[in-house]
Amino acid sequence: MRSALRLQLFSKFASSPIVIFLSAFFIRLRVIAVLLPAHRESGFFPNEASRIAWAIVSGLGYSSPWPHTVVAPTAQQPPIYPYLLASIFKLAGIYTHTSLWIAVGLNALFSAITAVLILRLGKREFSTLCGVLAAWIWAAWLYEAVVSIRLWESSLSALLLCASLLLLINLSHSLELWRWMLFGSLAGIAALTNTTLLCLFPFFWMWLWVSYRRRGLPCSKRMLVSVATCMLTLSPWTIRNYATFHHLIPVRDNFGLELWVGNHEGVTYLYDFTTAFPLHDPTEYNRVGELRFMENKRDVALKFIRKHPGKFLQLTAERSFSFWTTPTLSVWLPISILAWLGAAFALKRKGLEGMPFCTVMVIFPLIYYITHTWPTYRHPIEPVVILLMIYAAINAVQAVIEFWHEHKTNRSPRVLEV
Repeated sequence: MRSALRLQLFSKFASSPIVIFLSAFFIRLRVIAVLLPAHRESGFFPNEASRIAWAIVSGLGYSSPWPHTVVAPTAQQPPIYPYLLASIFKLAGIYTHTSLWIAVGLNALFSAITAVLILRLGKREFSTLCGVLAAWIWAAWLYEAVVSIRLWESSLSALLLCASLLLLINLSHSLELWRWMLFGSLAGIAALTNTTLLCLFPFFWMWLWVSYRRRGLPCSKRMLVSVATCMLTLSPWTIRNYATFHHLIPVRDNFGLELWVGNHEGVTYLYDFTTAFPLHDPTEYNRVGELRFMENKRDVALKFIRKHPGKFLQLTAERSFSFWTTPTLSVWLPISILAWLGAAFALKRKGLEGMPFCTVMVIFPLIYYITHTWPTYRHPIEPVVILLMIYAAINAVQAVIEFWHEHKTNRSPRVLEV
């Protein structure tokens, strides 16, 4: 009786959103306390978002993503995270230790909230056990804690994606207009935080449309309102970019540079930006300006791809493998394999309901396959990766148990011969 009570209390404790949030948050605060003193100088630099934040607070406007470049407007970064850092700089000083603590502390908060959203996603879409295990892995794994406090938008992006998936699932059973408008706003905010996230939302809207069509319910008007709300959220920044550069730039203008980083003569399988990259050599950037610079880099990359299609395919394959296996092959290869198996299980067993998770796995990395990749680029979708990994592991264990039980049940008793 006591054992059952203890097990019940432990289960209630382990599945508590408050306990998971506090555990994730304090683990990250501990990581900050250990790492920040040793990385105080490198915490802000080199970092395009913090450099733009410095320019904003210094009265130079949204400009100067790299040191030693001319002071000129930029669209190299989406605006939300630089403006968030600018607010912190305004409050606690530019590049001060206090500002750095506040910034990475906010990232820790975003990541801790994400742990709770993972719990809810897992419990709702897979099982209570799946949600609890995935949430605790996210909360307690030091790798996720370290990456989450990096001074970048990754933690906020992971939070926004989890929130979007939760709201998406709610929308599939709700025709309340305000929810559809909220989803559109969330899509716009996600795009203004991490532009790669925007590529997911057309598939999410398509999934909603198919879900309602299969049940014979109309949703076209609400869909249009949701998409229009997203465009309305993006429009102030798009208008700013057009007024500044006289070109249509919905969010950012750096695709040409990112494509060049991974595709030019002498490039390695990951990237090579040690030369002619504005952070290291701003000569060309200062001479031709941002838009022309990005266009020049795009043209060089496209010329390389046309001239060496086989090399481009090889680099793309190597980057694809790197995206799912770095920084530690022995850790991330099995995690990624299990996550892809989890996606297959979700598609097979849940059908249409499993599609949003498969969409994240398939669509989000595509841009990094053809440009260049880095371990932290995967961070926004790692909540989904962990959920699918646990889902696959649980299914595998259940299959083994069922097989063993069936084998034991069907086994004929031995007949003793006298």
